Amino acid sequence: MPLLPRKMKRSKLVLAALAATISVGLLAPASPVSADPKFADALVGAGSDTTMDVMAALSGFANGKPFTPVQSTVASGSKLIASWDSKLASQTDNCIAAKLKAPTTYRPNGSSEGRRALSRAIDGTVYGPTTECGGSKVVTGLFDFARSSSGPSSGDTGTALTYVPFGRDALAVAYYANGVTTPVTDFTRAQLTSLYTTGPQTINGVEVVPCGIQLGSGTYSSWLTMTAATAVQDESSTATCAAAGATTGRIQENDATALKMKGDGLVGKQVIIGFSAANFIAQGNGVALSQLAAGVDLGTISNDGTGANLGKAYTTSGTAPVLYTAAPTFYASTVFGRNVYNVFDTARVTGIGNNDVKSLFVGATSAVCSTDGQITVNKFGFSTISTCGAITLTGSLITGIK
Repeated sequence: MPLLPRKMKRSKLVLAALAATISVGLLAPASPVSADPKFADALVGAGSDTTMDVMAALSGFANGKPFTPVQSTVASGSKLIASWDSKLASQTDNCIAAKLKAPTTYRPNGSSEGRRALSRAIDGTVYGPTTECGGSKVVTGLFDFARSSSGPSSGDTGTALTYVPFGRDALAVAYYANGVTTPVTDFTRAQLTSLYTTGPQTINGVEVVPCGIQLGSGTYSSWLTMTAATAVQDESSTATCAAAGATTGRIQENDATALKMKGDGLVGKQVIIGFSAANFIAQGNGVALSQLAAGVDLGTISNDGTGANLGKAYTTSGTAPVLYTAAPTFYASTVFGRNVYNVFDTARVTGIGNNDVKSLFVGATSAVCSTDGQITVNKFGFSTISTCGAITLTGSLITGIK
């Protein structure tokens, strides 16, 4: 099923204004299909849409704004982060040259694709579809980490990949209702499970239509877990939404404008979708590119399945750019809260050497987990966790070429 296109995100792989103190080569795009700049000496990652903007900020630049970049220790080469955008607007921008003089390869879009690209970079087999970007390519060494908004699959006992947490997000439900006098603004986990396992239904006199998140997204995987829906049930339950609007298909995650477009094609009904609370907050605060839309908001959760009333995922106070703040009770939920990760080859975070990776990402004293790093993480709607930088969560390599 085709994916509803989104606005292009312009978070660049920028090393801010550090060229005077850090020797890193800035390159022009290798080809017209690659819209993002590249750096000769950086740790390269791709994947999750949810953590795309915060990782861009940790690299020094996001949404047209400079941030203080994190870097590895001087002894390990003062390495920085280069984090590629996920899905972009035009088909040609689905291709990237991940590192200096690297071949053009397919752009990973979402957590699963990011982990898959990393897996192929580790095992030396090809990545990417045969029909795009010059075909499937060997990507050995081209991806150093994968952004992921979900952990390994339940029951995965593998150890090849290590999921290193750096913040906490929450799953929220976004809604939009065109032509509905009193939309449903509060949900229970049981209602969401029913909607995503059986399809549209009437709640408080309003027909509520569930919409599907793009496949390959960590938010999609987390949403399936929260709703206890199978992939087949989710596909069937969201078919009405997929067929609506100017463009058919599932919706790129965290895009309220796309949800509104679907809702405008279903006048008199209410559409809903899973949404990263952190991403909603970051867009509202102006640090991430806003894809918010009039009439789209996050609903409250009055029962998370354990009897807990979570309320809303954010609170508001002050004026922009500090307008939205993460709601601790919502984020703390074991059902709706979730950690977010950067994923690595286990050998690089546990073995001898690789001090650039370790000093940037591993342990409570790493650059990403430092006070300065977490200030940036918090600005993007993620809360700080006590397990930041831990290397205890592992999983298997992800199979497939895309």
